[in-house]
Amino acid sequence: MDLSITVRADTAVCRVSGDVDISCSPVLRERLLAALQPPRARLVLDLSEVTFMDASGLGALMAARRRSLLLGGGVRLVAPSSPVRRVLEASGLRSRFPVEVGTFSAKADPGVAQLASQ
Repeated sequence: MDLSITVRADTAVCRVSGDVDISCSPVLRERLLAALQPPRARLVLDLSEVTFMDASGLGALMAARRRSLLLGGGVRLVAPSSPVRRVLEASGLRSRFPVEVGTFSAKADPGVAQLASQ
């Protein structure tokens, strides 16, 4: 799994690629929760390049969703790949996440700062 997070005042934008499974989902969960600190309550997840996601990856997304909602924000999924869509549908959790089919360009926003890359 590769992960990068950029932040603005109220939004964290996370790009995830590769396999998201039990071997890396604890890191994903930790990084997403760390990015959601006041005043950042909103999370945008670009999952277009995720090649595999298991239930532990979904658990990381749900933990981020819970934190975001507690902070008064929400989580949006941008262009989730087929593997991500399949696990969301199979779990019955698809309705919990607003989905956008386009891409989110943090680079187009000069107010976005790089938080982390891995």
